[in-house]
Amino acid sequence: MNNLIKEYKTAINNRLNIVYPNGPKLLKEPINHILKGGKRIRPILCMLVNNACGGRKEDSIDVAVSIELLHIFSLVHDDIMDADVLRHGIQTIHKKWNNSIAILSGDAILALAFKGLNTSPNLIKQKFNSALIAVCEGQALDIEFQDLENISLEQYFNMINLKTAYMLGLSAEIGALISTQDSLITNNFKKIGLLLGKVFQIQDDLLEVTSDSKIMGKSLSSDILLNKKTYLMIKAESKYPGELDRIYKENYKDLDILKVKMVDFLDTNNIFEETKDYINSIFNEIDRLLESCNIRNSNILDLINFIRIRKS
Repeated sequence: MNNLIKEYKTAINNRLNIVYPNGPKLLKEPINHILKGGKRIRPILCMLVNNACGGRKEDSIDVAVSIELLHIFSLVHDDIMDADVLRHGIQTIHKKWNNSIAILSGDAILALAFKGLNTSPNLIKQKFNSALIAVCEGQALDIEFQDLENISLEQYFNMINLKTAYMLGLSAEIGALISTQDSLITNNFKKIGLLLGKVFQIQDDLLEVTSDSKIMGKSLSSDILLNKKTYLMIKAESKYPGELDRIYKENYKDLDILKVKMVDFLDTNNIFEETKDYINSIFNEIDRLLESCNIRNSNILDLINFIRIRKS
């Protein structure tokens, strides 16, 4: 990770460390607990794009921190719904405290995100509001799809575009909006952010079943247990109808065995390789877009490459 990215990550972490210094113990402690850790990809992307468009760090830091707080708010509630016990290598709030404290903490984190936008232009506030709705809609679709036997890749892409990609698109778009009025530049950065969000989610789908919780720093296997419709599962179902359902029904009482059987099936039938190929195709699309837009900013390229090779 290059020096500017490190500088921005440090600045973001320093702000998050003081974003809620005082308050009731049962609010202050959980909030400051969950604000630790994380890659900070969304706020860093916002700040790097702002820098590439000629902006200063001081121009983007407040909005960048609000973007990260919105993301963390979504994770707190997501962890409750998925019953995940680890996030960023530490216990989730609902696991360390309880669901009530986690819901309250998530709500307060969202309020802190909006508070950070008090001095921002109305256009940025409007886009932020749209992102909040999109994230909620994406999560709703994620839950809804768990009860369906099959969904199409088109439905899946619609879900992840709302749940994951929208936030990265927002990060890049706002980074540009802060420092330029050129709509072409702004829209191109938004497209790049959306593609990064799409590929990030598919990488997560893959890592969920190929990595382990120590590397990822969060709970794994909930996708399998909850019968989530990930890119891998949809591809496998389209090639081998009914096989995943058979494996699930035969082994759902023992999660460890279920995961081993699922991983073996996906690996043996080349679903992992096909997923990696698709991930590479998205990065190739990002590269082409960068080239066509004449965007050769080394810092943005470094962040994209960091995502390209990530293992957690």
